[in-house]
Amino acid sequence: MILKEVTIENYLCYYGSKKFNLAKGLNVFLGENGEGKTKFFEALEWLFSNDNDNLELLVSKKALDEKVANESFRVRVEIVVEHYDEIKILSKEFSVNKINDSEYEVGKAILKGIEESSNGERSPVDGKNLLEYLFPSEIRRYSMFKGEEELNIFDNEDALINLINLFSDAKHYKKYEERGEYLKNEAEKAVNRESKNNTKNQQEYSRLEEEIKRYTRKKQDQLTFLEETNNSIEKTKKNIQDAGKYINNAEALETINSRIDKIERDISKTEGLISENYTTALFDENWILMNFDNIHKEFSNKVSELSKKRRKLQSDFDREIGIKQGEKKAKLEIINDLVPLPPNVPSLAIMDEMIKEKVCKVCNRPAEEGSEALEFMKKRLQNYLDSQKVVKEEDEEPEKLFQFNYVSRLVNLSSNQEDNLSKLNSINTEIQDMFEFNQARKNELIELKEKLEIELTERNRIIGNSAVGSERLGVVLKDYNVWQDDVKKLNEDSVGYEVKIKSYDSKLKDLNEQKEKIDLSNANSFLINTRNILRDIDQIFRDTKDRKFEEFIKLLSQKSNQILSYINVDAFTGTLNFKVTNFGSKIKIKPRLLDENGHEFLANKSLETSMHISILIAISELSKEVREDRYPMLFDAPTSSFGESKMTEFLNLIYETDNQTIILIKDYIAKDENKNLYIKPEFEKVKRDKAFWVRLERPFDEKNLKTINTQRIEL
Repeated sequence: MILKEVTIENYLCYYGSKKFNLAKGLNVFLGENGEGKTKFFEALEWLFSNDNDNLELLVSKKALDEKVANESFRVRVEIVVEHYDEIKILSKEFSVNKINDSEYEVGKAILKGIEESSNGERSPVDGKNLLEYLFPSEIRRYSMFKGEEELNIFDNEDALINLINLFSDAKHYKKYEERGEYLKNEAEKAVNRESKNNTKNQQEYSRLEEEIKRYTRKKQDQLTFLEETNNSIEKTKKNIQDAGKYINNAEALETINSRIDKIERDISKTEGLISENYTTALFDENWILMNFDNIHKEFSNKVSELSKKRRKLQSDFDREIGIKQGEKKAKLEIINDLVPLPPNVPSLAIMDEMIKEKVCKVCNRPAEEGSEALEFMKKRLQNYLDSQKVVKEEDEEPEKLFQFNYVSRLVNLSSNQEDNLSKLNSINTEIQDMFEFNQARKNELIELKEKLEIELTERNRIIGNSAVGSERLGVVLKDYNVWQDDVKKLNEDSVGYEVKIKSYDSKLKDLNEQKEKIDLSNANSFLINTRNILRDIDQIFRDTKDRKFEEFIKLLSQKSNQILSYINVDAFTGTLNFKVTNFGSKIKIKPRLLDENGHEFLANKSLETSMHISILIAISELSKEVREDRYPMLFDAPTSSFGESKMTEFLNLIYETDNQTIILIKDYIAKDENKNLYIKPEFEKVKRDKAFWVRLERPFDEKNLKTINTQRIEL
């Protein structure tokens, strides 16, 4: 069976008629929550179900609003199916009549079937019969799933029997087993009657029968206790698994709270690093002097000219007065009428440094010991020291040309400014660096606040998904520990019951052997031989059925493990194993994951989902092999625990399978800066035969159903 078309008309958010042309392979439906993808799944569920109650709740409110009083329309879900190269049409619909703006009435839901012949002629057929022919109810339970929780088909106690009846050859031996058991029991009764007729052993025989009955009842009681205990173990383990989610939530909550605290500290620290006191910096950091370079150059030139002029005047003055000191200086320092440097240039510290290092740092030449250059520097230093002495003449105060040395102060000021000029010249860079630093910190703040928002959202999701508030997670942890102790005690009880069952089996074996001796000595040999033959036949039927059953489980296990490894490529999966438990005539099966030592381990939600999906795909392949037919598989949000990368791998695996699959997911959809929805480029990596985007027509009023209409966009 291949779904070729699905048409939804005026069903809830699907206003008007929306037709989806499906491919034989993988069909991916993308849609945000609340945009219509789940309603697509529910529309098909409604078509396949016998539920015809509350039809008024299925009517599109937009369709009602568009109609006038006494106008009618229909609500319809229809599929066109290709089955063995023939076209079949199955539809379910009901009429709606609008009475007025506040009232309407609905008709009775009708399931219709149509068959199309090879020449295109159509003829009506019974809808229920066509549905059961196309998509049997026992197949549908293994083909349609809503959410991850429904994927575990073995939660249903009858699941194994259903699977065997559908796909295993073991079902063919059930009637032979029942017939063999009946004949064996009749032969046993005949032998028992013959043995009881012997008065010699009658009392002992009756005692043995009573003992066998008593121990059989005891064994049955222990089997019942064992089943109840194992059921309690499974339920408690389920509680532990569910609580494990909360425990993970609690641990995740603690981790996220720690991350939130760190992010908030980082935000506070980053905000503290931002300095925008620009007005203060104008004065305290001399930013106001950022363009001082030109002013300084003009000032320096003027000071230099003034200093030169002063020194020229002082030199001329010294010549004129002809004092001895002036004459000596003129001889040593006035050469070819050049203006000498001031005595304090270079400075005392620099001059002393040059003499010690024997290097002239004015002309950058060496001044070796005994050289004229070194002697000149020493003399220059001594002249400077002499110039600092206040020489008092005994007879009269020497005449001075300048009473105060203000020019020297200006020279020092210019020199100091020269030293600071490099710092002043870097103010522009400093300001730019400060602006860039502040902007970088602001960008960091934006990123930190975005991270904080993500963490806060994740924390809300965790608490929301916990089904308990954060303050109650501690209670869950406490229950978790109690349940762990309960499982330990229940396992001990289970072992005790198994020990008792084995002891009763041993006692029953002994009693039956004693009874068998009496049978052999008292019963007719023909009856004994007939009974033994029927015992062997019954055992053959049982063994054959068990072998076929084991072969089916082995085949299902092999296929499931192969698919599981594909879904979880490059990831740890363990080995999928089916645990089969016999409780008397009852058989239960439980899928589980084992580690390399054969021990069961608790899988995370993603791996658990992968396990269940692997089993379902394996069952789908079995249906194709055993029943020689194919059935579509429909999943609504089956992998919400998968990450986007794993989702892509999963979809690409499904694409490779030779089966029609319809998967409805909310992945690969994002919002841009204007909060408009778009399909992520990563979706291009997904292999698929068809893809649809179901989304609400915009704009719409989120509080008014009359404005809701899901659009169908084929990608």
